[in-house]
Amino acid sequence: MTTTTTTPQETHDRVLAAVDALADDLVATLSEVIAIPSVNPKYPGQVYDEVVGLEGRVSGLMGEIYEDAGADVEYWAVEKGRDNAVGTLKGTGGGRSLIFNGHVDVVPPGNPDRWTSGDPFSGRVDDDRVWGRGASDMKAGLVAQAFAVKALQRAGVALKGDLVIEAVVGEEVMDHECGVTSTIEHGYRADAAVVAEPSGPTNLGVIPVTPGLLWFSVTVQGKATHSSMRGQTIRAGGGGSAVGVNAIDKGMLVFQAMQRLEEEWAFTKTHPLFAPGHFTIHPGVVQGGPHGVLVPFILSEYMTIEYCIWYPPQDDPATVKAEVEAQIRAIAQTDGWLREHPPVVEWKLNWPANDPGEAAHAITAAVSSAHERVAGQTPYQGPPPVAGFCAVEDCSFLTAAGIPAISYGPGDLRVAHADDEYCSIEEVRLAARTYASLALDWCGTD
Repeated sequence: MTTTTTTPQETHDRVLAAVDALADDLVATLSEVIAIPSVNPKYPGQVYDEVVGLEGRVSGLMGEIYEDAGADVEYWAVEKGRDNAVGTLKGTGGGRSLIFNGHVDVVPPGNPDRWTSGDPFSGRVDDDRVWGRGASDMKAGLVAQAFAVKALQRAGVALKGDLVIEAVVGEEVMDHECGVTSTIEHGYRADAAVVAEPSGPTNLGVIPVTPGLLWFSVTVQGKATHSSMRGQTIRAGGGGSAVGVNAIDKGMLVFQAMQRLEEEWAFTKTHPLFAPGHFTIHPGVVQGGPHGVLVPFILSEYMTIEYCIWYPPQDDPATVKAEVEAQIRAIAQTDGWLREHPPVVEWKLNWPANDPGEAAHAITAAVSSAHERVAGQTPYQGPPPVAGFCAVEDCSFLTAAGIPAISYGPGDLRVAHADDEYCSIEEVRLAARTYASLALDWCGTD
């Protein structure tokens, strides 16, 4: 009797052939998923009851793929209509476990008239791209992970370690309690996790760290009077603040102070995996004027600036907050009105950084090796770049729960959240090959 032994390389080649055979189906499914306008119902400006439920439709479609790949799938929703789908391929034993994770929600498309590529949710496919909101962020990665798992099943591979694949809601507004954190609470854990965020901005890369994100507002009070009295309020010999104070003038002092602090950060806040100057203080929204009527005939009674801070992964957010507040207090001490009427700071959100450190070295090396192994003679050949993620993502909550998490996925952050969002078909296919190769290496095979 002759026993035929399959070598690891033969198994690997068989799995990659299965990924390639599924390539057209992968692109068609990505187009179908993009066509579901799964805007996060909690995103600012949305009417919750008009939007809720579409995330769950995407999760349901992904769950069907997981089931087709042989996974045991669980569906649940923390909030009705916002279903998560998690599939488990139970290992035979003796291997490391792995989570593939992606989010199903997207941001609103903005003004459809600015989309030269057509309907923001068309899912249009051309020679080298798939277009539509969510193409890069992050339905391309979500679908690539699913088809990698499907290819393993088609190739008849039995993994030693458990492979868990997740489609979760809520990421776009840090609603992790409804999404990724609820998967942990449902008992889904592993030795490592790979989140399929677009790891550009320009190339497929391996992303072991992310910055932290803080959102705060600062409000300056003024004193109303007729706008013809402006000279009295700002010129020598006038009545000054006894007559009136324009809040916008005082708010600009705070604005300029924040600009100076941001310039300092270009030198004081650095990280080896981030480009110089990446950590910033972004004034994203400015509101001000007289209360109740926005006309220029009255000195403004208030000015509010909404800021988004990107801080280094190694920084304590409490220290960052203290630094910002100290800068605002310092500028207030230089102005008589602000000394008596100090600016009011309100901290609204802290999305924690992801910095798993040494715990992520093994999965970082494994993803890098898998990418290089499958990239061949494509434009992505060779070792992938290892860099910090420009934005924030669900890795933070997996790592905080003791699951070392990094990201790797197709897409370009420069078009995420922008008009004419798209993803390269070549990147999606290569990512699927990488995920499949990674599962073989990380989980092991019989």
